[in-house]
Amino acid sequence: MNKSHPTKENQPEDIVFRPKNFEEYIGQNTIVSNLKISMEASIQRKQPIEHILLFGPPGLGKTSLASVIANELNSNIIRTTATSIKRIIDLFSIIMSLDTMDILFIDEVHRLDKRVEEALYSVMEDYSIQIVRGSGKNIKAMTIPCNPFTLIGATTRAGLLSKPFRDRFGHSFAFEYYHIDELITVIRRLAPKLDIQIEEPEAEEIAKRSRGTPRIAIHLLKRVSDFSLVKKQKTISMKILLDAFDTLKIDQIGLSELDRKYLKILFLKSGRPIGIDTICAILSDDRTTLEEVTEPYLLSINFIEKTNRGRVITREGLHYLKEKQVLVNNEELLF
Repeated sequence: MNKSHPTKENQPEDIVFRPKNFEEYIGQNTIVSNLKISMEASIQRKQPIEHILLFGPPGLGKTSLASVIANELNSNIIRTTATSIKRIIDLFSIIMSLDTMDILFIDEVHRLDKRVEEALYSVMEDYSIQIVRGSGKNIKAMTIPCNPFTLIGATTRAGLLSKPFRDRFGHSFAFEYYHIDELITVIRRLAPKLDIQIEEPEAEEIAKRSRGTPRIAIHLLKRVSDFSLVKKQKTISMKILLDAFDTLKIDQIGLSELDRKYLKILFLKSGRPIGIDTICAILSDDRTTLEEVTEPYLLSINFIEKTNRGRVITREGLHYLKEKQVLVNNEELLF
């Protein structure tokens, strides 16, 4: 059903783990409920569902939901990334390959080149491609119709999208972090696909460390299953699980060494705001990782705050460091 397009979606692991329909898709219930209504309406009208913007932290199921939408609508889907569409001609070649009712999924849509984004405006509104040729008195404008389709854009940085671009999406959905019980369901459903067994208490321990994110839950399940395989056990025991997390240095709420180092940097500033570029330099890490992976979760659990002057640690963050007796300069952190 899906058109072949060279992206990460074609990897075997994605085929195994990604849900195929709404019944298999776990979480984001409000989004799914709204989509079902809009999709049913589009089927009755025999028209493509309006363009959809999916935004939120990475790993919450945006790409999976795009695949589910295509399957539920019995539509073909072409998947690509914004950085793969470098020129307007690249965009137009994809658009002209789409059949009526097809879906074009663009991941990290906020990274589109500005000229490519603007070229999408008429395509999204009128299903037409605007081409200007020549210059001066010889300039000519051409309009080439394309088949009606649905654009699904996914982004972790919705704030970077221009207002004219955002306004052309008929649907805009913000993804939320998952609840523990939803993550337990994800883990227990996927364990048999890894040829491993896991009971609910152990699944809950993984879920609590998954930062509300299915992708992390799957990653941790695979790491723990590796430990079980080495121990020649088909069922993940609590001992193996805790030994694994101790080795991985992931605590009970899912914080890693990078998270703790980040918090220590803010603590050492004695409550003064510190800029993201300074934090990146100290950690020798890239800004994208901190802004899209580390900070959203620390913000969600109220361990840090963003201000106009930089980041600061909160009382909850300080309490966490105190509880963990985090070491600073080889000495215990005292309050």
